[in-house]
Amino acid sequence: MSSHLDDATYHKQVAAIWRATIIIAVVTVFEVGLALSHYFFFYHHPKAIINVFMVLATLMKAFYIIAEFMHLKYEYRSFIIILTLPLIFLVWLIIALSVEGTFWLRLIQ
Repeated sequence: MSSHLDDATYHKQVAAIWRATIIIAVVTVFEVGLALSHYFFFYHHPKAIINVFMVLATLMKAFYIIAEFMHLKYEYRSFIIILTLPLIFLVWLIIALSVEGTFWLRLIQ
C-alpha cells in the first residue's frame, strides 16, 4: 500500500505549511518588537494591554502549530473536541492553583 500524492495536492499542502510558518514568524517578530519597544521607548503605555496582546498572540500561534503542524485541522470534529476539553480543564487548573497559591502566600506574610 502506498500513499502517493498528486502534484496539486502536494503543492497545496506545502503552501499551507509555508503560510502557517510565515504567519507564526510574523506574529513572533511583532511580539518581540512590541516587547522590546515597550521596555525601551514607550514607558507610558499600560502594561495590561501589552500582556493581553501577548496572550492572544501566543494563543494564535498555538492554534496554527496545533492545526497545521500537528495535523489536527484534518481530523474529525469529535476527536478535536476530545483533545481540547482536557486542555480547557488544565488551563482552569493552572489558574486555580495560581490564585490559591497567591492566597496562601499572602496569608503567611
